[in-house]
Parts: sequence; structure tokens; C-alpha cells
Amino acid sequence: MNKQWMNRSLLALSIQVVFGSVYAADGVESSSESSTYKSAEDTAVQVSGNAADNATNEISQANSSSGKAAPQVVTSSQPESGAETTPSLVPQEGKQAAQALQQKEGDATQETNLQEVFTSSERQYSLIKKGEISTYYDLDYSYYNDVQINAAVDQGALYQLRVDEDANHTLTNTFTVQYGLLDNLTLTASVPFIAKSDSQKDTTTAGLGDVGLGVRWEPFPLKAGRLPLILFGNFSSKTGDSPYEINPVTDLSTGKGYYSVGVGASTRKYIDPVVLFASVSGNYGFKESGLNQLRGGGDKGQRVLSEFDPGMTMGFSLGFAYSFNYDVSMTMSYQQTMNMDTEFRYRDDGEYYKAPDQTSSMFSIALGVRVSPETIVNGTLGIGLTSNSPDVTLGLSFPLDILGLSKKKRAN
Repeated sequence: MNKQWMNRSLLALSIQVVFGSVYAADGVESSSESSTYKSAEDTAVQVSGNAADNATNEISQANSSSGKAAPQVVTSSQPESGAETTPSLVPQEGKQAAQALQQKEGDATQETNLQEVFTSSERQYSLIKKGEISTYYDLDYSYYNDVQINAAVDQGALYQLRVDEDANHTLTNTFTVQYGLLDNLTLTASVPFIAKSDSQKDTTTAGLGDVGLGVRWEPFPLKAGRLPLILFGNFSSKTGDSPYEINPVTDLSTGKGYYSVGVGASTRKYIDPVVLFASVSGNYGFKESGLNQLRGGGDKGQRVLSEFDPGMTMGFSLGFAYSFNYDVSMTMSYQQTMNMDTEFRYRDDGEYYKAPDQTSSMFSIALGVRVSPETIVNGTLGIGLTSNSPDVTLGLSFPLDILGLSKKKRAN
């Protein structure tokens, strides 16, 4: 009887030692730092195993003296298959490296996407690689409304007062080709086709516009901490119908009527998630002589225009582009130009007229939508801010790569 009581006491004492060791191990585990979590867990398992072994030995010794078989105490450091386990909170080195690489790759993709959507609508701020060819189609519409007051004065008396409203509609289709002569030198050529309508003259016209050539050059390679600089130049012909060689009362022109050259510079700055851009430019128009256009009457009868000097045009542009996501982007910009030193000379009496300086400004909003991985379509809305600007302009631009009219350099 005494031996049986002693065996039960020893068994209870052993079980108490085992659970005490487990609770002690859990306390050490919860109070330790995450970097030593695994070590504390192994220690707890080892203590539990030692305590269980000691208890088993004591029970075996006690039962051996009484001649009875010792009960089996099973210990295991592995959890059961159905038991819930607490995942380790210690960050693994492999996962940290994968997350870092994934973040860097995402940042590069976002910057590349922002650059693509920006250059698709503002092509003068970018270049293409050597040997590449890209083609674009631009469809532009402009509306200009003007009110003219016609009156006659005879001996201080005003009569035949008439107010005419003149509405001009212009539709321009432009095909543009770009070729990468060098990695930092891009050549461009554009061919416009223009259709016009004038409500006051009650006439329409359509034909070829002024063909233009251009070049963009980046003199300095890209360098961290330095803004990119692109210099550009352009030449505009007079292939369209000249406004100084038609009947100004009944006909419409499709060109500006003179040759011109221009130069400028542009820069940009990427600040995630937007890109800021700005440019300045200047154009010089060559004088046209040998004209013979009837320009209404004067004090000495009808006047005939013989020479026209378009003068200089200076301008600047600034704005920003924002990418909402991979498929949609928006560009907002402001453009302003100032025309100076425009002169008209008339035949016979040598009458001379110098036009006052004129300023034109526009505010534009463009929305870009990616319709395929390599094709972005841009729609533009422009609002005229001065009397010399069109009241409203609309534009649609997209690359002609979908028709196979392009050549891109394949990656090695």
C-alpha cells in the first residue's frame, strides 16, 4: 500500500515538473526578441525533453523496486499534424531580397511608363534610338470666331453700319516621320493636308499645307543630378497656297506664304508621379517680294501689296504630365507666342505699314490612353486665351505602328 502510494506521488510530481518546464519555456519565448525566437523554442523543447527523461527514470527506479512495469511517457519535439502552429515573425533574408528587387523593378517600370506617355504627346522633348523609324498621324481641328464692323463715313456722318460675324473652321491632317540618325540625333519630316471653311466668304478650300523638316539633338549625355537638354531646329516651306497670292475677298489659303526657320531648347524633370517640362523657341520668317495682291482702296485709290516681311516670332511652353496608371495619363500645358516686326509695303506710292506686336496664348489638356502595350492614343483640347488665338482646338494623335509603318531596334 505504501509502495503504491509512493509510485502515484512520484508520477504526479513528474507530470508537474514537465508542465512547469513547458510554461517556463513559453515565458522565455514570449519575452525574448524576434531574432532569438528559434533559439528559445529549441531550448524549451530541450528542457521539456530532459525533464520528461528525468521523470521517467525516477518512475522506473521506483517501480523496479516494487516489481511493476513503469508507465511509458512519450515526448516529442515535433507538433502533431492536426495541431495549430504559430509562424515565425523573424524576416527571412531571401524574402527581403526578393521584395527589394521587386520594388526596384516596379519603380523602373513606372518611370518608363511615365516617359512613354509623356513623349507620345510631347515628341519634341525626346529622341529615338539610332536606326529606328516611327510614324504618327495627327488630326487637328480649330475654330476661330471674329466680329467685324463695317461702316462708311461721309462728311462726318456715319452710315451703312454693318456688323458681320466671321467663323473659320480648319481641319488639318498631318503625317510625321521620325528617323534616328544617331542615338542623340533625330530627324523629322511632316506633311500636312488642310481643309478650311469661312462663313463670311461662304467658301471652302482644301489642299497641301506647308511641308516641314526638323532635327532634335541632345548635346550632353544623361547624368544624375543634371537636367536633360534637347536642342531642336525646324524649317518650314511654302508649299501651301499663299494668303498673299490669292484673292483675299473670295479665296482661302492653306499655307502661310513664306519660308521660315526656327531654333529652340527643351528640358524635362521626372518627379514621381509627374514629369515637368518647359521649352523656348524662336522663328524667323524670310521676306517675300514680287507680290501683286490687290488690298482694297486708300486715299490714292486701290493699293497693291508688293512686299511682306513676317518678322520674328518668340515663344515658350511649360506644363506637366501625370500618369494615373499604366493605361491612362494626362498632360496640361500653356503656350504663348509673340509676333514682332511685321511689315507691309505697297507698290507705286511706296506706302509702308508696320503691324503692332501680337501675342497669342493657349491652354491645352491632353488625355492619353494606352490601347495596346506599344500604342498610346492622345486626345487634346485647347482653349484660346487671347483674341489672336483660336477659340477652341481639338486634336487626336496616334502612332502608325499598327499599320507596320515603323522600325524599332530589337533588343539583343
